[in-house]
Amino acid sequence: MDFKTIREFHWITKVVLALTGLFLGLLLIALVAAVFRPNDYTLSNGLGIIFLSLGWVLTQAFLVILVIIVIYMAATRVKTWIEKYLDAMLGKLDTLTEQKADQENAGASLAVMNEKVERIEKKLDNIERILEKVAE
Repeated sequence: MDFKTIREFHWITKVVLALTGLFLGLLLIALVAAVFRPNDYTLSNGLGIIFLSLGWVLTQAFLVILVIIVIYMAATRVKTWIEKYLDAMLGKLDTLTEQKADQENAGASLAVMNEKVERIEKKLDNIERILEKVAE
């Protein structure tokens, strides 16, 4: 397995890890305070309120981060699809351009052939007229 160091993580992953660590640290502090000072309700209640508040904020932050990740993934897939579509269209355009050039070349060669055929027809008409005069 190839494990990454924390420096190579994406910034969103670093934020999620830091917030989760903070959340778990405050949970541990609240539990330790409740175990060692069970009668000190101000300390337990204060830490409990901080813990619950942070838990609520982290829940909202994780939801926002999740929405951002989903939007980013959707945008990336749409971008990839558009790029593939445009590449396919450009490929078709190149093919059509080549076909048009081939048709123009074929049209030019047909024009040359038509000119040659017309010259041959003129020569044949001249020969026919000469033969008619000789036949009279």
